[in-house]
Amino acid sequence: MTGAEKPVRFAAPPETLDDRPDPLLRQVMSDRLLAVTPATPVRTALEAMLAQDVHHLPVLDGHHCRGMATEADLLRGIAAQRSPLGWTVLRVADVHGPALLLPGTARLSEAARLMTDRGRDAVLVETGGRIRGIVTATDLVRRWRP
Repeated sequence: MTGAEKPVRFAAPPETLDDRPDPLLRQVMSDRLLAVTPATPVRTALEAMLAQDVHHLPVLDGHHCRGMATEADLLRGIAAQRSPLGWTVLRVADVHGPALLLPGTARLSEAARLMTDRGRDAVLVETGGRIRGIVTATDLVRRWRP
């Protein structure tokens, strides 16, 4: 490489790329979302998650995303509600993790890299400052399986 050439940087490492297209998130996202507020009791959020067969709950305060609650977050919260001093009611705000946000114009490989770098298994897709959909690790596996 000469001094004038810049190295190519892929959203995903080159060894993960193949001949399949790298679609925009808005093309592959699921728009089936169930959201909760920070004040939602953990048990209520888990029951809603199970009833709707979803695995991630964006935590919204108005239109502002405060984070994302996963099944593991909520189960840890259920377990933590019992203490030596008795039962307490935890809210989603007490247990949720960070939300990863990308615009709908981002590529699927960018979502994969962000999930890997941050140790999360889903990315929320936003357009115009609002959450429009979600892409999960399961979506990635389904899209890129051999």
